[in-house]
Amino acid sequence: MSNKSVNFRVLLAILALAFTQVSSAQTDAMNQKADAKAQARQKAMEGPPDATADFEAKQLRLIFGGAEGKGVLHFKGKDYPFTMSGVTVGGVGYTEANGTANVYFLKKIEDFPGTYQGIGAGAAVGASKGGNTFQSMKEVVITTKSKGEGVALNLGVSSVTIKLVK
Repeated sequence: MSNKSVNFRVLLAILALAFTQVSSAQTDAMNQKADAKAQARQKAMEGPPDATADFEAKQLRLIFGGAEGKGVLHFKGKDYPFTMSGVTVGGVGYTEANGTANVYFLKKIEDFPGTYQGIGAGAAVGASKGGNTFQSMKEVVITTKSKGEGVALNLGVSSVTIKLVK
């Protein structure tokens, strides 16, 4: 083996090591930035919401389930009626609920409609109270508090699509 071949292999090994160190440092920096963003978002949700909503919903679950409802979003001094429909995976039962929601990170009304994802767990027999948190692809977050009637066991993933009523 020639000296040029050995030198080239050593150079490749050094470059690979340097690339690994840079990649590791970039990954660490990205993780720290993501953690800081998550902490800032959580802290912002401790303050006043950007909007609130009142809603009513019905939900049927037999492992897979569906939900539908309607409500009114209160945003920047105006009321915006909306409908919602959803699918769930996990749980059994039927419930009807009325509730309120806080909406965070909503800067313009056009960002409210869309599909929101959430994970929840709970049980209801007769009167019940509950709460969930959902996030859209536009990073709008909705936290709900509701009172309901029905018999249900919920442990699963929910997807809710919200549409403004025109």
